[in-house]
Amino acid sequence: MDASAKSLAPASALSLRPTAVAKLVFQFYRQPASWLALIITTLVMIYVGGAAMFWFHAIYLGEGGPAISPVLHWFIDSTAALALTPVLFVMLPLASRFAMVSQRDLSPHRFALLGGAIFAVMTIPGPFIHNTFVGRGTWLADEVTRLWGDGRPVPPYTEYPFALDAALQIAFGLPLYVALMWGVFYTIRALLVRRIAAASHRG
Repeated sequence: MDASAKSLAPASALSLRPTAVAKLVFQFYRQPASWLALIITTLVMIYVGGAAMFWFHAIYLGEGGPAISPVLHWFIDSTAALALTPVLFVMLPLASRFAMVSQRDLSPHRFALLGGAIFAVMTIPGPFIHNTFVGRGTWLADEVTRLWGDGRPVPPYTEYPFALDAALQIAFGLPLYVALMWGVFYTIRALLVRRIAAASHRG
């Protein structure tokens, strides 16, 4: 994170004007370390977050799924959620800028709060999109079951109105994604510290 932060101006009020955001994004990704940060953030938020969301919706809320392996179900749903990568692409520079407390220092609390909140809000339509395009009874779900179904009985499942499903999504997703962004922050910082140390050793 520190390497990415060097390309930013000193901490100031975060501007959401389109031109300011575009400039911020451009400056952020001029640093090669920022692309590593994006890859790590994407894997954690999409696949680790996807595993938690799979448990919450399919198991805890009893929404179920097709007669396939739960691991395959999670992988397909999470891979479909890679469509949210552009959100992460913009969110990461915004969260980094919001977290700046000095030219070289970022606040993990601010980074996690803004990044997690943005991602949680952007996933609110997730249950509706999932049920419409890849949920039980859709063409894709039927094809996946035909190709990789394991013959397991499909248990009864619960359907929720979209408004309730969206409310449950944000209630569970907000603390989840804030926690994951916290983990992302320290993971990226540890990797950058190791990279800097390795470069210094080689020098």
